[in-house]
Amino acid sequence: MKYKNLNLAFLYEIIVGFGCILSVAIWGQNGLATLGLIAIRPIVLGKEQIKDEKSYFSLSYKVLSSSIVIVAMLIIAIFIIINFIPHLIPKLPPRDKILFLLLPFFLMTHGVVGFMYNQKN
Repeated sequence: MKYKNLNLAFLYEIIVGFGCILSVAIWGQNGLATLGLIAIRPIVLGKEQIKDEKSYFSLSYKVLSSSIVIVAMLIIAIFIIINFIPHLIPKLPPRDKILFLLLPFFLMTHGVVGFMYNQKN
């Protein structure tokens, strides 16, 4: 089963991810509770059978692998900044919030990449 409107599903991920990033920035780890909004998506959006499984799973693989690569590059960049470029540390979020921002950032990135790949097809 897949969502009838994948663009809307990816936009929903972007909105929830961005909202969660803002709530983590404001309330710290308690802001991660806004990730619960992603559980509403299957209720709100309609589903349908997958007609062409090969292209759908190919799209899913591209979106997931691209999102993981982007988040991994972010983690590496943060590590490099913290250890080798100390004058940029004040521009980073507080260290206690960096870890809590990774999951919402992944969700938002997954939505953006999925929306772009889906527009291309």
